[in-house]
Amino acid sequence: MQKQQKFSVYLAGPISGCSNDEQVHQWRNDLKKSEYNRRFDFIDPTELLLPRSEATAHQIVEKDLSAIKEADGLLVNMWRESIGSAIGIVHAHKEGRSVVVADPNNLSKGILEFYADAVTNTPAKAANMLWGLLKAEAWEVIKRGPQREPFKRRKLVDSLRAACRSAKCDDIIVPRLVLPEIIERLKNTRRMGGSLTTSDINNVVVEVLGGLKTDPGYAETAEDILAEWKNTGRDKRENAPEPPKPGSEAKVKVDVTSSKSHATIWGKAIKRLGDIPSQDARRVFQIISTPLGITRIDLGQFSSKDSRRTCGAFVKSSKAPFLIDGKLYDKGKKGTVQTFQVHVQYDKRRKQVENEIKTLLENENRWFDE
Repeated sequence: MQKQQKFSVYLAGPISGCSNDEQVHQWRNDLKKSEYNRRFDFIDPTELLLPRSEATAHQIVEKDLSAIKEADGLLVNMWRESIGSAIGIVHAHKEGRSVVVADPNNLSKGILEFYADAVTNTPAKAANMLWGLLKAEAWEVIKRGPQREPFKRRKLVDSLRAACRSAKCDDIIVPRLVLPEIIERLKNTRRMGGSLTTSDINNVVVEVLGGLKTDPGYAETAEDILAEWKNTGRDKRENAPEPPKPGSEAKVKVDVTSSKSHATIWGKAIKRLGDIPSQDARRVFQIISTPLGITRIDLGQFSSKDSRRTCGAFVKSSKAPFLIDGKLYDKGKKGTVQTFQVHVQYDKRRKQVENEIKTLLENENRWFDE
């Protein structure tokens, strides 16, 4: 069983000026003793310099800012105004860290909300939101053709804020209000290997903003922002490059990879086609990679729920653009069915590529119906 990844989280909140030690330590200790201790390595600023009361102001600031920079995220309990916490929020934002603020007393300071990814009312809820945001940093976004890039939370927030400004709406409240729900829905939308497409992200944003229209307090605002979001996406689609004429593409080398070790029926990491120990499976993927316009083949989940007498495969177009889903049947150490995805350079040619793969597999008796 793979060990759960833990993230380092800096616990920001008032320290100097508190009336008693309980105000400083209680909520931090509660989090460190909670279920979130299994998910986070908490950085408690009260423990960075001991005794803190004997450290100089310069030492405290330097140590705190360094710890925030090294952390994965910032959880802020803003139960009262705190200059140090405000500085920490801005610093974390500048360093690209995820920031979630607990505001139990409804201080609602707009400038702090601008720098926060989400605002809620308790440290426990803030920890849960931060967990979702940090897990999302490991996702990949499939761009056009072979391009992939890490999921960028700040890029999504900036796009939401840009839509708000275009709609002449407040660019603080709505983005931090909808971001946690967008992340949660995207988590359930991910494809093999934890990947997303730009269409997945767009569709989820449209759904969440559409749902916000049912809230009487945001109905008109959400409708205007949604219209601006859709207009921006339409401009991008209308300006997208057309695929070349058939026969004009240059043939590129296509390889087969898996993203995790021991993630295939053959029981080993596959970093290239030659790593597949099964000669029959290698031949099937050589056939699949033959049509022009294919850029990459990624191996996904595997199982032993089905089998065939000989090695072969089938493919069909995915619901996501630029992707063709497939299953390969072979007898491996860990299973008999290996899922995979074929990436195509131009979505308009995807159905043609799918049909070409089927014909080539049929010609060598390597095609199986699902």
